[in-house]
Amino acid sequence: MKKFMGRHIIVDGYGVERKKLTDKKSLSRLLENLPKQLKMRILRKPIVADISSDRYPHTGYSGFVILLESHISFHTWPEENYVALDVYSCKDFDEKKAVQYIKKFFGVKNLKVKSIIRG
Repeated sequence: MKKFMGRHIIVDGYGVERKKLTDKKSLSRLLENLPKQLKMRILRKPIVADISSDRYPHTGYSGFVILLESHISFHTWPEENYVALDVYSCKDFDEKKAVQYIKKFFGVKNLKVKSIIRG
C-alpha cells in the first residue's frame, strides 16, 4: 500500500501584469500569507531575490519559504508576463484554496496547474 508523502502542485501563470512580478515586498507577502491560508507553519523568514545580472538584465525574482510541512517557491519572468510556482507539503492541503489565492494574488489570465500526490 502506498503511503501519502505529500501533495505537490505546480502552477504556471500566464498574462501576469509586470508590476506584480517585480514588486519584491508584495512577493514577500505572498510567501508569508499563502502558508497561513493553507494552515502551514513558516520555519524561516521568506527569501525573495532579484536574479537579474549583467548577462540577464531583465530577469525577475525567485522566492522561497521553508515550512514545517515543506516549502513554497516561485520564479518570475516579467518580460514574459509569467510566473512558475510550486507548493509542496507533506500535510494534505486544500489545493483549490491555494490555486484561488495564487490566481487572485497575481491576477493571472491563464493558469495551468498540475497536482501530484507524492509517495
